[in-house]
Amino acid sequence: MTTRIHAIAGGVGFLMILLFWTSTAISELFASHETIAAVKAMILRGMFILIPAMVIAGGSGTVMGKSRTDAKALAKKKRMPLIALNGLLILLPSAWFLAGKAAAGEFDTVFYTVQAIELVAGAANLTMMGLNIRDGLTMTGRIGGSKVSSEDPQQPVIEERPSGPLVAKSIPRLTSSAGENLETRSAVALCRCGQSKKKPYCDGSHNDIGFSSNPSPNRTSDGVKVFGGEQIDVHYNRLLCSHARECGTRLKAVFDTGRDPWIIPDNASPGQIRDVVEMCPSGALSISEPGGQTRHIVGGKPGITIESNGPYRITKIPLASGVRAEGASPAKYVLCRCGASKNKPFCDGSHSDIGWTDQ
Repeated sequence: MTTRIHAIAGGVGFLMILLFWTSTAISELFASHETIAAVKAMILRGMFILIPAMVIAGGSGTVMGKSRTDAKALAKKKRMPLIALNGLLILLPSAWFLAGKAAAGEFDTVFYTVQAIELVAGAANLTMMGLNIRDGLTMTGRIGGSKVSSEDPQQPVIEERPSGPLVAKSIPRLTSSAGENLETRSAVALCRCGQSKKKPYCDGSHNDIGFSSNPSPNRTSDGVKVFGGEQIDVHYNRLLCSHARECGTRLKAVFDTGRDPWIIPDNASPGQIRDVVEMCPSGALSISEPGGQTRHIVGGKPGITIESNGPYRITKIPLASGVRAEGASPAKYVLCRCGASKNKPFCDGSHSDIGWTDQ
């Protein structure tokens, strides 16, 4: 919810400043003094929309980014106070001053000097806000290559059929929980409703049970939490986590769900943590040096591995719709197979909660 509020408020703020800037430029170049005065009055009234939008965008951004230390988050944090100061110290006083001068018909040298300053400051804010919007979309996986085309028949890809199976095309490997290489063909429909009698393949049972592929309204919230250390930071998005417990089993000194905080990076060496993050099948865990770029560690050969009585573990095979979650990796994620996940298409560990099995 916070992410959505932030995006809406930031978008409104960007569009309002863009409207102010373009209307000012057009009216100054082509319109009469009366029209310019009307535009200045409109801009001053528009501040009652712009200012709350910017406050909401800045506040929600601060809440979401307070524990983030990756490069894009840090860049957004640096821009936000500059945007706020530019707005409060230049744009707002300029709008008030110019509206008064225009209403009095005083289109003198002072008016046009302040007008030039306002246009430059507005362009600066538009640039910084545009960069923030771009980085926000990248951080949430909405841009930056996480979505792929499935039109090339030779391109390995996994497609989601609405309320139906997962269709895996041209995948190089489909491995059973016993380590057996299963038949893949050029395209294979894999069950994700949990009821097929031909698991892992789809037999149409999703139609019989009225399966829905929609995530639940009470799904896990999307967001990355950063656990800082002296030499390495660990990033975690619970939305992606399949609760495979690889981390706690392999390195409980760092990953222990029985305490708060459950991740303490300083309890092991960076090398040990990297090894464990590589074994995380879902991409919920990633790492960075303090203040550095976040990165996933993806090992293994491209393909799909079927977890015993559990989900599909995907390695280096893109999801056609894109892995849409903050901090997600398009090369490592886990898809639900039991049909009970609240975070569809991702696994959330519900197969363990309901006692689901392959049989």
